[in-house]
Amino acid sequence: MIEAVRVMGEDGEYVQYAWKSTSWYGIRDDRPYLDILVRGYGAQSGDKTTKLEKLTDPAPEGASWQRWNFEQEIARDRRFGEISLSLKVPEDAVLRCYIVPTALLNYRDVIAMIEDIESELGVNATWDVIDQRPDRAWSRRGNSGGHMAVQELVKHVKDELQFADSIRRDPFSELGPRSRRDIPLPENAIVSHWAAKRHDMLRRSGDEVAEELQLLKERVGRNNPDGRLPELHKSTERLGGLLREIAGLKGMLSRLCRDGELQTGIYLGPIFQRDHRLRHLLRAFAPRLSEAISTVESARSHYPPIYLNRLWELWGAVWLAKEFRRWGFAGSCFLNPVNKLHSCSWRLQRDDVVLELDYEAHPTFIDYTNIPPVHQRGMPVLEWAAMHQKFDKDRPYFGSEEKCSPDYLIRITTPAGRFLMIGDACLASPQHHAVKRPQDAKAHTVEKYRRTVGWVTQGEVIRCHPMGGFVLFPPPSESWAYLHHIQGVEDCTLLSPSPLGDKAASERLANLLVAISPDVVMRPT
Repeated sequence: MIEAVRVMGEDGEYVQYAWKSTSWYGIRDDRPYLDILVRGYGAQSGDKTTKLEKLTDPAPEGASWQRWNFEQEIARDRRFGEISLSLKVPEDAVLRCYIVPTALLNYRDVIAMIEDIESELGVNATWDVIDQRPDRAWSRRGNSGGHMAVQELVKHVKDELQFADSIRRDPFSELGPRSRRDIPLPENAIVSHWAAKRHDMLRRSGDEVAEELQLLKERVGRNNPDGRLPELHKSTERLGGLLREIAGLKGMLSRLCRDGELQTGIYLGPIFQRDHRLRHLLRAFAPRLSEAISTVESARSHYPPIYLNRLWELWGAVWLAKEFRRWGFAGSCFLNPVNKLHSCSWRLQRDDVVLELDYEAHPTFIDYTNIPPVHQRGMPVLEWAAMHQKFDKDRPYFGSEEKCSPDYLIRITTPAGRFLMIGDACLASPQHHAVKRPQDAKAHTVEKYRRTVGWVTQGEVIRCHPMGGFVLFPPPSESWAYLHHIQGVEDCTLLSPSPLGDKAASERLANLLVAISPDVVMRPT
């Protein structure tokens, strides 16, 4: 039996709480463990890969402390939000924690990043990357519009469908004059209104999925590294299944819709709250939970886990775009049709200078099986591939090695010429990153990208500028000074922008652009 739990506080002292099976316990990510006080038989994890460590700390007679340590798990996937562990012993017990970022980024940093992304891209940044649970508990007021994740829409329609079917099987009725008996009741007519609205939403979502599926098939048709193909095939199968599911749901909704009921006016009032079936159908006409404004943000948000590694990468692209706008550039952001927070692109222009920023561009891999020997082709391999191999016209990049997927690719077009920059994001700790193995530094990865990725334009291959590599690390920048002394990465710029604003990082980026193309930077007034 579990009697109590304890967590490490900010001052390094333990804080003990009474055990409640429904409670979520706040955990700092720099102290990623939960201790439980167990009386009798020791607690056992229901997950075979997770063991509860027995501690020798003093405990009341007949009891002992055990620790659930998830340091390795969050070191791989740093997160903000819920994490839980089901126990085999005691039976049906679940350890629930809510991770609050403190180690590399703090809570204010994460909220600032979320708001920057939502403001720039116009979509919610707090959806989990796992499709099975796209929920959110609260939102700040904004003007981001009404985007809904396709998976979320399908889930809602499937949930609501059972209540619409129930009303059709057992419709509402009331006593009244004979002359009104053929007039649909609003409580029954709402099924047709609901079906029409959800059908239209599914139609538009289906078009988005079909567009994304076509783009994926085109990517699969081009040459790709072997390590990238399984994920592409998996995504293709997932979108194909989602498209079939949408088609099936649209057919069901069409059969529920009746023309006569669509002429019936629906005036929402207390009458529609009298039955749980009506309340569920009304969800289609209400603001989404993720957009509802609460007067108080709950201490434990119902966010799914937000994986900070991915959030840092995406926010890095948004930060770059914001910096370019500060220099007088204007333009649009183009989003992936379905996965709105993946594969974003910006095209920004100021006078005759054009900046094109691609996030997660995935350069086309060179097909070495068809490349002739160098003495026959008479040109470098990237130039030959650009002339003889298919590639993405919107993201015209080639990579000569399998691992050629930088986070950021920046194309610069000026009257003086064209330039390419390549960058990566790394949410790591300066206490561990490349300390024992300097060759594992992220800057080495970027230098490899710089030598092996090229931009194809008008029959010409633009290779990365010798000083065009950069890495985005978490602040402060002083903590990464040791990386400047690693051999082989001297020309890679290290940027450590703060989500709350960092003039020094902005200046460092401006200096980098001046070294590559002075026409780009116009100091903000």
